[in-house]
Amino acid sequence: MTSKKVLITGNKDYGLCKEICHIFDSVDNIDYTTASRSNDWELTNQSNQNNLADFFISEGFNVFINSSAMWKFNQTLLAETMYNRMIDAKVSAHFIHIGSTADTGVKGRTWRYPTEKKALRNYNRDLSYMAIGGSNVKTTLLSPGSLTTPNVIKKHPDRKLIDTRYIAEVILWLLSQPEYVNINEISLDPIQTGTFARER
Repeated sequence: MTSKKVLITGNKDYGLCKEICHIFDSVDNIDYTTASRSNDWELTNQSNQNNLADFFISEGFNVFINSSAMWKFNQTLLAETMYNRMIDAKVSAHFIHIGSTADTGVKGRTWRYPTEKKALRNYNRDLSYMAIGGSNVKTTLLSPGSLTTPNVIKKHPDRKLIDTRYIAEVILWLLSQPEYVNINEISLDPIQTGTFARER
């Protein structure tokens, strides 16, 4: 794998971002930085999204992991801001957007999270189409089901969850793929067994 300089949105001490950082710590040719409220990057406003894009370009990053699930469609808006700036600056990059398999069903409820993740999926599909047409930005949507984060474990103690370490390993695998290949989407769900599976 060629050297990667990675910018990750998320708190390095929590959840998936924490595991991504841990696995990157074990790889010699990956240098990474995180951006979240925990280190004064409030990414739910356009000004800071623009600043993050400028930071990405000026510091020579070549991978952007869009991990923070920000409300009011800000994860998708950040993806749009970052992409447009990369195209304008003619900077080559690989974007990995963290989606969710919660976006695949319609259950007649007002929980906005699946709708926001649908927006991210659809936007990534547009970017993937442009990537295979020759744009300078590769883009991948990685959509896991429920993960082993503290909040999810507390909310669903009897549900089979996907280990965040495993998702971090999938990200590392994505970064090791040939430069001429764009992996458009990956969806992963845990297989339920026992009582929970029967009750679904």
